[in-house]
Amino acid sequence: MPPVSAPVRSMCGSRRLARLARPLLRLGLVTALASVWLGAGSGWAQQPAAARSGGVTLSAGGEEASVVADQIQQVGGTSDLLIAVGNVEITRGQSRLLADRVELNRDTGQAVAQGKVVFYDGPDRLVGERIDYNLKTGTGVVYNGSAVSAPYYHLSAERMDRVGDGVYEVRRGVFTTCEGDDPAWSFHFASGNADLDDIVYGRDASFWIKSVPVWPWVPFFAAALRRERQSGFLFPEFGQSSRKGFFTRVPYFWAIDDSQDLTVTLDAFSQRGLGVEGQYRYVLSREQRGDLNAFGVNEALRNDAHARVPENRGWASFHHDWQITPRLSFKVNANVVSDDLIFRDYGNRLPDRATQRAETNVFVTQVWDAWSLVGNVKWYQDLTTPRPIELQRVPDIQLVGIRQPLPGVPGVLYENTASFVNFIRDVGPDGVRADFHPRFLMPIPVGGLITVTPFAGGRLTYYDQRVVGERLTRAGALLVQESVYDPRVRRQVEWGADVESRVSRVYTTDGSGSVAAYQHVIEPRVRVIEIRGIDQKAYPNYDPGASTTTGIDPGYERRTGIDRLGKANEATYYLTNILNAKTVAGPDQTPVRWEMVRFTLSQTYKMDPIAQPFKDLYGDLTIQPNQRIGFHADARYNVYNLGLREANADIRLIYPRVSVSVGPRFNEQANTQYLRAETLVKVLNNLDVRGATSWDVQKGRAIENRIGIDWRFSCWSVTAEYVNRHNDESEFRIMVNLLGVGQVGTSARAGF
Repeated sequence: MPPVSAPVRSMCGSRRLARLARPLLRLGLVTALASVWLGAGSGWAQQPAAARSGGVTLSAGGEEASVVADQIQQVGGTSDLLIAVGNVEITRGQSRLLADRVELNRDTGQAVAQGKVVFYDGPDRLVGERIDYNLKTGTGVVYNGSAVSAPYYHLSAERMDRVGDGVYEVRRGVFTTCEGDDPAWSFHFASGNADLDDIVYGRDASFWIKSVPVWPWVPFFAAALRRERQSGFLFPEFGQSSRKGFFTRVPYFWAIDDSQDLTVTLDAFSQRGLGVEGQYRYVLSREQRGDLNAFGVNEALRNDAHARVPENRGWASFHHDWQITPRLSFKVNANVVSDDLIFRDYGNRLPDRATQRAETNVFVTQVWDAWSLVGNVKWYQDLTTPRPIELQRVPDIQLVGIRQPLPGVPGVLYENTASFVNFIRDVGPDGVRADFHPRFLMPIPVGGLITVTPFAGGRLTYYDQRVVGERLTRAGALLVQESVYDPRVRRQVEWGADVESRVSRVYTTDGSGSVAAYQHVIEPRVRVIEIRGIDQKAYPNYDPGASTTTGIDPGYERRTGIDRLGKANEATYYLTNILNAKTVAGPDQTPVRWEMVRFTLSQTYKMDPIAQPFKDLYGDLTIQPNQRIGFHADARYNVYNLGLREANADIRLIYPRVSVSVGPRFNEQANTQYLRAETLVKVLNNLDVRGATSWDVQKGRAIENRIGIDWRFSCWSVTAEYVNRHNDESEFRIMVNLLGVGQVGTSARAGF
């Protein structure tokens, strides 16, 4: 906007000379009479300091504008120049202008403010050497000014042209979220635009640390103001890997609209090639949302060591959740990979690198009060072997009826499970399996202490395949079953009983340790089951059975798998001890109750005449004496000279400045024995040092070691991490976060 003060001053100067030529006495008389006859209501007479609160009001662009100052002088006619001097304040709508001196042209509405000039544009504050502001149009210019937009945004420029409420065209601007004249970081740009309620963006930008331009030029810069989601580049991540060379990640975030966004990241590896990542997130409604993630890389620069994998590699995942009705839902969790080694080569965290399968599941779930129906399509790729051993389930339909009263028979309950699965695979038998498993129960309280629940049921399992033998695969490394088409039904009956009880006792204390009382609870439970049937041999082994991995005896069906269920006669006991605690509380306070200790022992006894009737002994222990200390351990022990078969533990210590987590893992059958440990130390209030290790106890070496820092300052932070892996691979990563710039969701990353 061109300044208009020069012609106004020229015109006013000539009129002032004409009036000075008149006799001073006549001028004073006219002024006095005007004051008497017109009074302050005219709004344009000179105002003494004592009359400051009256001010001047005029029409400005359909709104009223008020002018208040220590001295107000009208020069010329009613449409000529108004001069306000001393503590000048001009208010128009949500904007307010403060200055030592303001010259205002009543006809055009143009005001020129000088001397300690401050302009409040709604909630935002602008300061400049001089401000030209048009009261009628709301436009203006701030020269050598700076703007402060809550909560921490700072924008300065040689010139800022106001083109709307809170909207400016900026020339030679500087943007930062740091305080002070010499900010820790800033973006400089030649020209751009600023909407102080939305976004600042500029062209021909550079990134500065203090007074040094560390990033001399970027074509475009953007930063969101007062919004968590705004399109723009995010600050890049840099690093070096002994296998992939120097690498960088340059992400761009696109806020498509309020319900969807996209992040595209360019990856460059000096010893591999170029890659690209994409993350698309969407929300279709309150009940429907999802995301699509993909990574691809062209390894044109790799050496021959990776010749067994394709040159173009990548992975993709898709997730979608749809709550169609309160009882009907649809979910997709799809994952595909180009090769078995993609996660090992490009995963960052150890769990990602150790991923054993890329699995796709599609679920449709319908829930009723006592029944649930789940339809599932499961397709996966095994990443541990190149052999096609995957067993796909297309579809897998499960119908479950929870324990409920049997209509017309008081005191009798029933439960039911039914399933239908179509198995598909390249190696080994595939085919169809259908299973129907009802059970009837009758809980009987005994003496108010014990509940005995006898049950009886049956099972019908249909297979369309019959196993006729076994063979080795062509490579000779895998033994698989051979089958022929022969539809048959396995028929079984079962009976048994559940016996359970619960006894407790409360112990009050004197309040030591801030604990008012303890409650000891004992919960014993025993299940006895017997299964008999016919046609129980020569069936495909689709489900081999598995442990619970929680330190609790899984029971017969889960331990053996549905396909290997046969003659059974066994008893499984579970003995649980619980120690609950309650804190001391005052008259108006509510005590805190929590489970301090839980310890469970469980074991199965085979009642058939066999040499070793006892199965492995399971133990599960959780201890949490307070919020700072936690311990969990589970183990599986063989009582017939094989000793400890499996053991896991997690120890957690959380204090204000130090947190430690240690977790040993041991599994004899899987031949794994390692120790996982993590720690975080708050060295300073703004400096955290963290470390983690996964140590292979058997081989005496580290699977992975990590050490990193998080260093936070008032307007920026830096994260650096060094990773060393057992196969002589090392990696260093560094990323800078700038406060309030390039935010995606609730994370703060820098944009340029």
